[in-house]
Amino acid sequence: MASVGAAVLVVSMALGSGAQAWAQGAPSAGAPAQPAAGGAPAGALDDAALVARGEYLARLGDCMPCHTRDKAKPYAGGLGLATPFGTLYSVNITSDPKTGIGSWTFGDFKNAVHGGIRKDGAFLYPGMPFDAYTAITEDDLQALWAYVRRIPPVEASNRDNALAFPFNIRMGLLAWRELFFAPAYFKPTAGKSDEWNRGAYLVEALGHCSDCHSPRNLMGAIKGKAQFTGTEIDGFYAPAIDAAALTKAGWTADTLTQFFKIGSAPGRTAVFGPMAEVIRNSTSGWTDADLKAMVTYLFDAPPPLDRPAPQVGSPLAPDVIARAGQIYVDNCMECHQPHGAGKPGVAPNLAGNPAVTAAEPYNILMATLGGLPSDGAYGAMPSFAGRLGDGQIADLANYIRISWGNTAAPNVTAEMVAAWRATAAVPDYGTQAASAFSCPKVGGGPGQAGPDPVAVAAISGMLTAGNDDIGELATLYRNTASDTGLANTVNAVVTAYCPVVAAETIPEWQKNVELKRFALKVSAALAPQTAAVKFPPLDFLWAVPAGRSLVAREPDGDPAQLNCPANDGKMVPQELVAQAGLVLGTATTPVPGDTAANLATALMAKNPKARPSDVANALIAAYCPIAKAAPGTTVAQRRSWLEGFGEQVIETLETTRVAQAK
Repeated sequence: MASVGAAVLVVSMALGSGAQAWAQGAPSAGAPAQPAAGGAPAGALDDAALVARGEYLARLGDCMPCHTRDKAKPYAGGLGLATPFGTLYSVNITSDPKTGIGSWTFGDFKNAVHGGIRKDGAFLYPGMPFDAYTAITEDDLQALWAYVRRIPPVEASNRDNALAFPFNIRMGLLAWRELFFAPAYFKPTAGKSDEWNRGAYLVEALGHCSDCHSPRNLMGAIKGKAQFTGTEIDGFYAPAIDAAALTKAGWTADTLTQFFKIGSAPGRTAVFGPMAEVIRNSTSGWTDADLKAMVTYLFDAPPPLDRPAPQVGSPLAPDVIARAGQIYVDNCMECHQPHGAGKPGVAPNLAGNPAVTAAEPYNILMATLGGLPSDGAYGAMPSFAGRLGDGQIADLANYIRISWGNTAAPNVTAEMVAAWRATAAVPDYGTQAASAFSCPKVGGGPGQAGPDPVAVAAISGMLTAGNDDIGELATLYRNTASDTGLANTVNAVVTAYCPVVAAETIPEWQKNVELKRFALKVSAALAPQTAAVKFPPLDFLWAVPAGRSLVAREPDGDPAQLNCPANDGKMVPQELVAQAGLVLGTATTPVPGDTAANLATALMAKNPKARPSDVANALIAAYCPIAKAAPGTTVAQRRSWLEGFGEQVIETLETTRVAQAK
């Protein structure tokens, strides 16, 4: 079904048949034998039957052509796909540990195919049809992995995608995932035959036919009601294959089955273009039962959905869903994550949250209008009263109350928001003026202290050119300005970075967050307390004193791995790490924010003369091996847990320091 062009997608893996009746399929005489229903255990990767079944699944998914540019190097990637946003290149999925996926685990593989997330935690582009592959059954993923992990290694470096701005920024995929994607396994349709459900599984998930035969919107997502209605792909036209179009064009079950088998049928043209590759490398090797099931479904497929899957069944109108979803993406998703999942130590989950789904929506309105202070478990939430109007807040509240499995009534109106706004205690930072992003001016009048404007301009030039080495930026200031004290140097570098951030096409709140992050990084790098300490590249969050404050030093090691700090006494006292281990006890991952705060307070109480940074780092060092050893998790998950834990510990100790100083 899918053309080879559409299947030239990042990590475009094969698919397969599950253990249920609708997910079975006996191989043809020329196809590898498949195991009995139920498949082999996940760990039995040496089981020849499991590997053979995975090989058949790879044929079902047409994997090899998508991941092969040089036919002498199958599965080594490098094949380009032209999209309206630029060129995507398929990746090396051989077992080479350096340039392929030889270092992957089944969990990494599943995250890519089912969830659209790379081994390092980055989002895959929707050019890889994980929105279809997410429906693949767990058994099929296990069998496919048994085969894929045995593909002979080929050392071939992956090419960088050639995408235009802003599509080359992967964080932008947060919005795409929120609006158009929700991981979900295939569910058979009740009342339909096993053959029909098998066909649905092949067409909708395994064959990912929609990816070639359906037009897409401006964000690269398949248009709901236009599914299977045909579109241009790689310079060819993939025709409409919905039931009405097939019948009108004179196709029958027999002729369409023959076409998929040999590429031609009586009275029909022979296949050409990308579809010829699909038939040669994929459908020609399908079992007769699978071909029949696919054709059965195509001639009886239900009308396409008018909305993306995450929005199906919503009581809100499509235009409200689209509008409110974008408000959520722009204002809430950075902390609350796609699909309201929340982030440990940062923001609570919104999916299934009783405060969100209460009969009356007053809790969510007051939080949005007035903001929330940090409670030890999560960070503070700002007010959005000045950023969002009454109608926007009403749409947002209703969207959150009915999304991601929430079933509360969408009963918020703009008038209700206006009434609550009149009684809410809106903080100063919640006003419209306070939410605006502006940069400080330098070079005041005679006798006024402040960074040298000429030096600041020179630093801005370096930053704009891409040089963000804080040491070099500080050296430039000291070589240019007359007043080179620590405060002015820090202020100069931060002030110089501000116009660089201001020029970015991101929301103003995000600019404020980025400038704050950079300011802490500069303070940590230039403060005298850290100048004498030469830190090696770290894969983990670390606490450092900056002036009198305690700030978090961001990881600067390899994001694809997590190496815990050595307990050698060089970076933190060994005795303190041992005590931190006792305080942690048998902690499990992830540690809740309030628990992390209590641990920091307890360890500081036991060691009142210790430096707060040492206390924080002792807890981080003791918790790191626990997070790293968590079974069935990705590096990205473990890193997220460790960073959330470290941020909460550092914030708790800094808050305590400030309170004691007053």
